[in-house]
Amino acid sequence: MKRSILVILGVICLVLPTVASAEEGSAGLAFLKLGVGARAIGLGDAYTAVDGDASSVYWNPAGIIDVKNIDITLMHSEWFQDIRYEYVGGVQSYGDYAIGAGIVGLYMNDLERRDGPTAEPTGTFGVFDFAFTGSYARRLTDQLDVGGSLKYLHEKIDDKTAKGVAVDLGGRYRVPGFDGLTAAVALLNLGRQMKFIEEKFDLPVMFKVGAALDVPVDALHGNLVIASDAVMPTDGSTKIHFGMEYEYAEMIALRFGYRTGWENHNVSLGLGVKVQNFRLDYAIVPFYSELGDTHRVSLGVTL
Repeated sequence: MKRSILVILGVICLVLPTVASAEEGSAGLAFLKLGVGARAIGLGDAYTAVDGDASSVYWNPAGIIDVKNIDITLMHSEWFQDIRYEYVGGVQSYGDYAIGAGIVGLYMNDLERRDGPTAEPTGTFGVFDFAFTGSYARRLTDQLDVGGSLKYLHEKIDDKTAKGVAVDLGGRYRVPGFDGLTAAVALLNLGRQMKFIEEKFDLPVMFKVGAALDVPVDALHGNLVIASDAVMPTDGSTKIHFGMEYEYAEMIALRFGYRTGWENHNVSLGLGVKVQNFRLDYAIVPFYSELGDTHRVSLGVTL
């Protein structure tokens, strides 16, 4: 166990200087920052340490170890300007270890093509970005889980493409003596530069430190989750994400999230409903601009 912890800390120490030295706004593949799963979005993206489901393939690969048997999550997201953002993921647990996979994609069509400052477009084109991720997690002790993911990245604009690979690393630690308290770290999108036509760009590497408190509220027949993440991206300043969830009788959940460090959005609201093995979640993120709000809907099932 000690050796595994030292390896994780060593990788983090090697990468952090690179994260700190990157230029503001230099990273590409911005769709990798958008988040998946309406529950996580409703919690303000503070999901690094929260008990996992199939969306943990995106947030922290160590979190997939919490899945019971098989979990499947599908998400549809409506963004402004007819942008669509989708996710489908699945995880299977084998007790002390778990495997998972997920595909996240962003696409938009019918963009006007112009070869110069012409009054009429010469045609239309589309944009399609996606990432396919395979994840593995293992429970090393009753307190410590670790995980890793390998990603295939693909970006297509019109008939031009860029391809690359990246890895995610994560760990979760259940703090002894504090029932329901979990601390976590995740290092996401670590990889070499990609190249689109002749232009090279960095991946959006993010280092996250998070904590989550999950406690029953017997007097109200429910359960309370409080979570927070500190996010240190390569192409921006440190951001703090905070989320709260109250779930009544394992049936209905209300969620609130707040983010600092973003120019045009901070608050998110969410609602979740459970019926037997099925979960239906919704989240809205208001944007303080003329672009409009964004909406996410997720469907989950545990088999």
